[in-house]
Amino acid sequence: MATFPPEREEDFAPFVPEETLRRGLAYFKEGRVRRLFRVGEKLLGEVQGSEPTPYRVEVGPGLVGYCTCPYPGFPCKHAVALLYAHVEGKAPDLAPLIEALTPEEARGLLKKLALLPEVGLYLAEALAPEKAFLEGVKDLRRAFRLGGGQEEARTLSLRLDRVGRKEVEAYLEALLEAPFDPEPYLRVALERYLALTPRLSLLLNLYLRHPSEALREAFLQVAGERGEEALHLLRGGNGLELKRALRTELLFRLGRVEEGLSALREGLEGVGDYLLLVERLMALGRVEEALKYAEEARDWFGKDPRLLPLLDLLVAHRGLPEDHRARFEVRPNLEDYLALKSKLGREFYRERKALLRQVRDPALLARIYLLEEDWKALDRLLRNAPPEAYPALAEALEERLPEEAGRLYREAARLAAEKGTRKAYREAASLLLRLARLDPKGARKVAWALARAFPRRKALWEELKPLLSENPHEPAPE
Repeated sequence: MATFPPEREEDFAPFVPEETLRRGLAYFKEGRVRRLFRVGEKLLGEVQGSEPTPYRVEVGPGLVGYCTCPYPGFPCKHAVALLYAHVEGKAPDLAPLIEALTPEEARGLLKKLALLPEVGLYLAEALAPEKAFLEGVKDLRRAFRLGGGQEEARTLSLRLDRVGRKEVEAYLEALLEAPFDPEPYLRVALERYLALTPRLSLLLNLYLRHPSEALREAFLQVAGERGEEALHLLRGGNGLELKRALRTELLFRLGRVEEGLSALREGLEGVGDYLLLVERLMALGRVEEALKYAEEARDWFGKDPRLLPLLDLLVAHRGLPEDHRARFEVRPNLEDYLALKSKLGREFYRERKALLRQVRDPALLARIYLLEEDWKALDRLLRNAPPEAYPALAEALEERLPEEAGRLYREAARLAAEKGTRKAYREAASLLLRLARLDPKGARKVAWALARAFPRRKALWEELKPLLSENPHEPAPE
């Protein structure tokens, strides 16, 4: 862009998102720019936002700068308002005036300015940023004890680039005490910390106290460059399970695949451990070994629903009867039922009753009975089905028994309309639209019957409107 600070709106407007530009211009027109001054190529000032305290803004060449507002991007609307104020009023450049001061005059001026509380804060941050930052961390901890602290955390995040490792570590430690999710602030602080020769031991201790994804990735990023030191830290002590998971991931990142697999095998205790091992083996193309451990997990953990990815793997790669049986026990479905019927032959009928007893979904049972043309069982199912199962049962019956499906849709729509809520009316209309695929006239007839039954329920009329025919003899809703 052109020389900074800008001389005209055209010098900065093309580089700002349209919405931000519009809102920044509105802020300028509303007189929200409280202060504005220039120091060389930088514009500084205060802009009144939605909070009682004005936001402090600094804009430099390339539209690089910062604002104390919570907006995550830059430039924000406050920075744009400052730019408009400058091109309209041309803020005086303080740099030449400051350079003309003698050392004695400069010290005297600073002492006078320090007596003003709002200016004193600027000076403290500028002259002793580390000390001011640590004081800010103390205030942050106090705010956490009172249940707040987000505003203080945002302010400290904007000042991270002005402090060193000690201060960033203090901020990271404090964030773990936050009464809210500190993850967004941790990510910002860790980005700064990783540029300051970070301590692996601190990152590990923070992670063991607060196992967040940001801390995990930060530790592994540094550990990838200091592998032996990291592996030594990950031996024994507290947080053994977390350490073992970190150690395993680190070994893979270091290219020590066999050691990583050995670590995974040593830690096989729960379903999650088997999932990690099998996933890693599949990624390495070691399919047979992965299937062996998937089978072992199946035999150990039986009907645990977390096994489904492993059972899907066994079915996809082997498809043995025991694989289909195990998956059906965890999640009854038509595919496994038919696969067992095909692969077991006559043996299947010895298991059929036991398999059907595991099915709790009436719609799935209906599909099975339809395929097998077990009409007696289907009739019993329909007579005993609870009303909440009617829509799913109707969908299952649409192709083979459309009249029965229509009956279920009609009854389900009537029951929904009787509930008397907007959500229930919407459900009734949806059911009748599905009925209309089978019987358009019947669906319209039911819609009018419901509308006449509840003439004062305007919400019901509104939901049923697509189904109501134009008939001058029908009553209109009041």
